[in-house]
Amino acid sequence: MFFEPGRSIIGDTAILISKIIYIKENSKKDFIIMDAAMNDFMRPALYGARHKIIPLKKTNKMTKKSYDFVGPICETTDKFLTTNKFQKLNEKDYIIICDVGAYGSSLSSNYNIRPKPAEILIKGSKIIVIKKRQKLKDII
Repeated sequence: MFFEPGRSIIGDTAILISKIIYIKENSKKDFIIMDAAMNDFMRPALYGARHKIIPLKKTNKMTKKSYDFVGPICETTDKFLTTNKFQKLNEKDYIIICDVGAYGSSLSSNYNIRPKPAEILIKGSKIIVIKKRQKLKDII
C-alpha cells in the first residue's frame, strides 16, 4: 500500500479565497469567472483534481443552472469545478476553494504575468502574513 504523507497531513489545511469578477450567463449554464486562475492553483488543470467550492456568505437562494467555476486566463484548463446545485451567485461575491494546502503555493506560477496571491496564516486569533501578494513590478 502506498500513500503520500505530505498530502494527507497538509492537504486540507488551506483554502483559496477568490472574488467573482464576472458571470457569463447562458441558457443552461453560467460561467463564474473568478480572479483566481490556474496559475494560482494548478491541481485541477494539471491533474483533473476536484476541490469543493463554497460561497463565503451563505444564502438559501439556489440556482437551477449549472455553474462552471473558471479563471480569467481563457485557457480550456483554467477551470476549477462544474456543479449543478449551487447557491445563486453575483459578481463581487467571494467563494472559497477548499483543501488547497498541498501543492497550492508550490505549484503556483506567474503564467500570463499574473502576480502570485498573498499567503496568510491564521493561528487562533492571530493573523500573520507569510507572503505578501506579488506586485507586477516584482515580476517584470
